[in-house]
Amino acid sequence: MRLKQKLLVGQSEEEAEVWQTSRWLNRDNVPLPPSRRTWGPWSYVGFWITTGVNISGWSGGSALLSLGLTVGQSMAVAVIGNLLVATCVVLTGLVGARWHVGFPMWNRMTWGLWGSLFPLANRIILSFTWSSTQAWFGGQVLKTLLGSLAPSIYTMRNVFPASTHMDSADFLCFIIFLLLSFPLLHIPPEKFRKPFIVAAITSSITASSLLIWSVARARGGGPLLSGSQTEYTGIQPAKGAALAWAMFYGISSQMGGICAGILNMSDYTRFAVKPGDQVWSQIFVVPIMSILTCLIGIVCTSCAAQFYPEAGLLWTPYGLLSTIQANGGNGARAAVFFASLAFLIAQFGINIAGNAISGGIDLASLFPRYINIRRGAYITTLMALPMCPWALLSGATVFISVMGGYATFLGPMTGVMVFDYVVVRKQKMKLSSLYDASSSSIYWYWRGINWRAPVAWVLGVAPLFPGFLGEVSTISIPIGLQHAYYLCFPREYMSLCCLTTVGFTISGLLYWSLATLFPIPHLGEIDDYDVFGTFGQAETSAKDLSNDSEKNDAVEPVVAVLPV
Repeated sequence: MRLKQKLLVGQSEEEAEVWQTSRWLNRDNVPLPPSRRTWGPWSYVGFWITTGVNISGWSGGSALLSLGLTVGQSMAVAVIGNLLVATCVVLTGLVGARWHVGFPMWNRMTWGLWGSLFPLANRIILSFTWSSTQAWFGGQVLKTLLGSLAPSIYTMRNVFPASTHMDSADFLCFIIFLLLSFPLLHIPPEKFRKPFIVAAITSSITASSLLIWSVARARGGGPLLSGSQTEYTGIQPAKGAALAWAMFYGISSQMGGICAGILNMSDYTRFAVKPGDQVWSQIFVVPIMSILTCLIGIVCTSCAAQFYPEAGLLWTPYGLLSTIQANGGNGARAAVFFASLAFLIAQFGINIAGNAISGGIDLASLFPRYINIRRGAYITTLMALPMCPWALLSGATVFISVMGGYATFLGPMTGVMVFDYVVVRKQKMKLSSLYDASSSSIYWYWRGINWRAPVAWVLGVAPLFPGFLGEVSTISIPIGLQHAYYLCFPREYMSLCCLTTVGFTISGLLYWSLATLFPIPHLGEIDDYDVFGTFGQAETSAKDLSNDSEKNDAVEPVVAVLPV
């Protein structure tokens, strides 16, 4: 009993008044009070610059060349994909910005108190996966940083077989990156504004400098921009139907690479000072920074093909930096050091804020009495090792496959939740029922499960799953099903510019239809007063909650006693 008591999440007496009334509550999953909502529009700008200008953003653009796309075609893919990403993150951020709860709580409303465990488990696994892959990227850029100081790290004795796709230096730097991450996990999310600014400035300057240096030295954009792609890379350009589907595949990979972040955007928008703070900043900064990063990655990769033709396609910045050092002198080593340092800072930013903290939020909602955000972030970071990222990222096309595959399951899941909140519920939520694990909660549905959600999700995944299976295995899949797999997220299509989908829209429309045919009880119901002191006013009428949920005056919360 003593050990169990020590494992409980600590809290002050004032905090205990609010969230110890239910086993589903702790300070990190309760609707955030005004004192913890510190993110303004520029915070989201910093967040997305850090998320966009980093190793995975750079690699995601240049890796499109490995599909047989030209530079122009790759940029078209990046533009379409990232415009859609911007639309999706704003939609999925609405819940957090308005009601100040994250993905796990929104998930309870849509799927039911117990049904929500399935999407939550998926999100946790994805947090583990992305934390692992981003930590591997961090280890790689740490290797170039250490290599600029001590080049002997590139020749250290290797104890790993070739089948692991890594050497001893790779593994050592990966472990060091994980160890360096742990002290940074102590920074609470509401204090991320300044770190975001530092990471955004350093990574932007570094990426821009590499672009200027590459273009100046190549006296242009390099051979890939002039149509010499096959000569330098050995990759035949895609043509005809193969080209069209390669572009669709590329768009899916652009969205698949951020699909986990799309689904849990409310984890970050709940820190918004005002609901509108996340909208305009994200609409503009998400596509602009992501597209620019793709362009920089593609142009630098193109120029590197001219400088170092024997090195192959240098589709990662750390691969480019190590090659620059190998072919340069002391000045090159100094440049590689500072560039590596900037990318390293960016990797800490994206992996801690975007993956470790996100996993921590999910775990804090799964085990609220024993795990808070910090403990959950530790667990997520520790899980990077058993996820074996070196196997996931063994080549450019593998990277594309890994990114695109996630969307198979998360696209339909996102469609269900967006249609539920925006279309079915008209953006209304009863906060107290999210923490009431009993049949008295309006989100209890049938035995804690809103059956409409899993049914709509399964039917949305069904046409995509065969293609996914063919992508990750040696099973032969009909070409039509493979093409459906490439369309798992929304994209602009046909002359009317309507937004069509496979997974996202099928699941969303089916959920809406099921909710219409089998009406959801208590639809549109909200709390009669501000139960948790979320909106900065001790008591708020139902009308005020519905129409004006962005009051900011700090007050003592009104405590509702919920069933344990």
